[in-house]
Amino acid sequence: MTATAAAQATVEIIPLNNRSSEQVIPVIQPLLGRDSSVSGFQNQLVIRATPAEMAEIRRVLASIDKAPRRLLITVRQDAELDRQRREAEISGSIGNDNARVIIPGSGSRGGGNVVLREGDDRLRARIIDSRQVSSDSSTQTLQVLEGSSAFIRVGESRPVPSRQVVRTVINGQIVDRVVEGTEYRDAATGFSVRPRLQGDIVTLDISPQRDSFDDRRRGAVNVQQVTTTVSGRVGEWIDLGGMGDARSDERSALLGRSSGRVEDRRGVQVRVEVLP
Repeated sequence: MTATAAAQATVEIIPLNNRSSEQVIPVIQPLLGRDSSVSGFQNQLVIRATPAEMAEIRRVLASIDKAPRRLLITVRQDAELDRQRREAEISGSIGNDNARVIIPGSGSRGGGNVVLREGDDRLRARIIDSRQVSSDSSTQTLQVLEGSSAFIRVGESRPVPSRQVVRTVINGQIVDRVVEGTEYRDAATGFSVRPRLQGDIVTLDISPQRDSFDDRRRGAVNVQQVTTTVSGRVGEWIDLGGMGDARSDERSALLGRSSGRVEDRRGVQVRVEVLP
């Protein structure tokens, strides 16, 4: 700012009708020159600026200092588990009175079987080809005023047996004592969010969470959580992130082979709608 412009700078106090100074100041600051300033005091702006800057500030305030709009936030969290298993095996016995080869099987009765037999020779071919796909989707909605923060969470707690070794000193000797009890593990689904609107573009500070109990491991909880800031258009689904995990194993035995593959795919999306 030149000396002439600095001399023209004035200080004004502008009251805010619907927004707080904390919400407005980040929008006003980029409009000010190096020697200008803005601060907040009891829902008022204290501004030192040139007449040109002050005119621009008033124009911007007229568009943003309005009653906050009601927004409907929808978060969708999807999970899909795909398990595949393939197994082939030959078992039985073949030979004569002088020599006979016996090929033991795995003992499994699953899958399809083909039996070939001639006299005392017998061969069994077992084939398994299975696939199991399971999917789960969770959708939650929450109303919030633009610029405000909101939080929603639902879930359950399960008791889990606990065991702790307590060491004490009795008559100069160290004694270990096992104490058994019960503790509770939580598994919750929800999200926290703070939306900001500019035209039809919404910016979200959002942290969705989705936990689930693992029934195959007692007391274990599968955790899924994302913390991010994203922008997108009102009314459209916005991808927050996704995860894909694939695990495979392969085993070979005498005249037999088995393989398996597990794919775990997860995704999180959010949509913001303006309510009337």
